[in-house]
Amino acid sequence: MASVKLYNQTGDSKAQSIQNSIEKKFGRIPEVFQAMGRNGDFLEAVLKLAEVSGRGLDPKTKELIIIAVSAVNGCTYCLDAHRSAALQLGLTDEDITAAIEVASAISLFNTYNKAIDLDSDLKTPVKE
Repeated sequence: MASVKLYNQTGDSKAQSIQNSIEKKFGRIPEVFQAMGRNGDFLEAVLKLAEVSGRGLDPKTKELIIIAVSAVNGCTYCLDAHRSAALQLGLTDEDITAAIEVASAISLFNTYNKAIDLDSDLKTPVKE
């Protein structure tokens, strides 16, 4: 159960219009878009940011990045949604698991390195 009010066609008129489009795409309004549905300007901005982020990446790569970040951040909702999207794009369970493995390994290194405060000695040299 959500810990915030869900706005299923009950937000402002702009949010309702956007939710109508979302419903046509998914056949329903997923809870994430209900939770964001109070304020149409916010919902529009979030959707636009998601659309334009990663421009130039192919859709499969973008989905694998989303899955990897969602795994590290522990967002089951995003993992479920984007695993489904990745499979629809033709990615395999093996591809998805590989992306999660990479994210997990790098997360381990990140945590370890932050904990022991290492000097960053592997920087790319600056070209002058």
